[in-house]
Amino acid sequence: MTEKKEVQNIVLVTLNDNFSKRVTSFLAEKLDMHFVDCYDMVVYDLINPKEVIDKCGIEYFKMREKGVIKNCSSFLNTCISINYDLLVQNLECFNKSYIIYLKLPYEKITKIPNKIDFENRDKRLEKIADNCICLDKKSCNRAAELIIKRMGELYENS
Repeated sequence: MTEKKEVQNIVLVTLNDNFSKRVTSFLAEKLDMHFVDCYDMVVYDLINPKEVIDKCGIEYFKMREKGVIKNCSSFLNTCISINYDLLVQNLECFNKSYIIYLKLPYEKITKIPNKIDFENRDKRLEKIADNCICLDKKSCNRAAELIIKRMGELYENS
C-alpha cells in the first residue's frame, strides 16, 4: 500500500470467482464483519440481467449495475467479493476499501480462456490491489490466515 487511506471495507478479488466468494465469506465470519458478493447483488437487484439488457439496452444495464456496485462499496465493516470485470469497471467506487488480490497459480484457475488473458489480468490486478497474496493452492483457511496476518501488519505499521 503506497499511501495511507481511510479503510472501511476489505475487497477480495481473484481470477477464480467461486474461490473469491468462499474466501470472502469465510474471512467475514472470522473477522465478525458483514459479507457481500457484488455479482450476486447485481443479479438480485436486476432479477434477470439478460432480460434487462434485451428490454432496456446495455447502457441502462451498465447504469443499474454501477448503482449496485456503488451501494455495495458504501457499506461499512464489510468483506466484499468482486470479480475482475466488475472491479476494473468500477474501481473508483472502492477508494475507501483495502483491495486484496488473492493470486492463484494459472493451473488452479477456471474459466480463463488462455494464458495471455491470465497474464494481462494478473498484471492489472497487481497494480490495482493494495496487497497481493500469492497462494499455492485453493484453501479458504490459508487465504484467511494470510489476509489477517497482512491486515495485522498494516495496522501495526500505521
